[in-house]
Amino acid sequence: MGPIRDTTPGPWRAGRISGHDRPRVGDESEERVNQFALPHGMGGRVVGLVMAVGNADMERRAVSALALSGDESVLEIGFGPGVGLRMLTKRLPRGFVAGVDPSEVMIEQASRRNRDALERSQVELRRGTASALPWDAERFDGVVSVNNVQEWPSLRGDLHEVWRVLRPGGRLVIAVHAWVAKYAKDRGDPDGPWDEHILEVLSATAFSDVTSERTRAISGRAFYITAHKATGGRSARGSA
Repeated sequence: MGPIRDTTPGPWRAGRISGHDRPRVGDESEERVNQFALPHGMGGRVVGLVMAVGNADMERRAVSALALSGDESVLEIGFGPGVGLRMLTKRLPRGFVAGVDPSEVMIEQASRRNRDALERSQVELRRGTASALPWDAERFDGVVSVNNVQEWPSLRGDLHEVWRVLRPGGRLVIAVHAWVAKYAKDRGDPDGPWDEHILEVLSATAFSDVTSERTRAISGRAFYITAHKATGGRSARGSA
């Protein structure tokens, strides 16, 4: 695969920053950046509205890639304003949906958007990140992440957590904008394709049937990555 061309759409340009380019605490531009990484306050509420519209097509495609039958248990990591959670509840009339997100503002928005499902205990939301998922091992049939894997500090460690909570045969789907690649916290080789780095770490973490597709989304070019937890054989920790 060739190098990734920067096709950042306008509404997201203020949200792309990392490493030595990160402004000092208190800098006005840091406020704009952090609203996309960790929405908070009034600005975070506006960002949630932007994400609800701009990410909806990627959420829809990622949920579809899980190939659900209707009675599974699925976890969404970084659920944002809750659009994907709502899609999942419609696909899982006899199933269960869990979500984890570090932003209180996103938890509030997702809770309002999924109020009925929460009241009937079809949905459970918790505050946190992929680094320490607050569920037992082999709890879920599927895990989905849309536009937040760039914020995972250690792909190997965080994917081990995903592997832990997946049941044997479970499927992981990662969807992410291509233009955030050079700002990812775990970038791998800065001269190599970021999606290939993700694929390599997935394989090293004992996932199988690992694939990646590059295609267009409404908000720009995107990667759609899928993988399975094998039904037997080596463990993720043993492969490290």
